[in-house]
Amino acid sequence: MTSEDADAHPEPEAVASYATEGEAEVAQAKLRAFGVESALDDQVEGGIVPIEGEDGIFVEVRAEDAADARAILEPDETDESDDPPN
Repeated sequence: MTSEDADAHPEPEAVASYATEGEAEVAQAKLRAFGVESALDDQVEGGIVPIEGEDGIFVEVRAEDAADARAILEPDETDESDDPPN
C-alpha cells in the first residue's frame, strides 16, 4: 500500500460515543435516514455498560461525512420531547 492509497481511503472518524449499543444503533439509524453510512466501534470489553476507563461505543463515519454526521446527531434545541407534558 502506498501513501497515495492511504490518502484515497482515510481512516473512519468517530463522531459520537454512547454508553449502550442500543443508543449507538439509534444514532446509526438516524444517520442512515440521512444517507450517511456508519459503523459501530465497541470499546466496552465484556459488559453491557462501560465501566470507568472504558469509552463506550463509538459511531464512526467516513472522514468526508464527519461534519454532516455531527450536525445530524447534534441535539435539536427546539425538540420539546424532554419537556414534561402540560
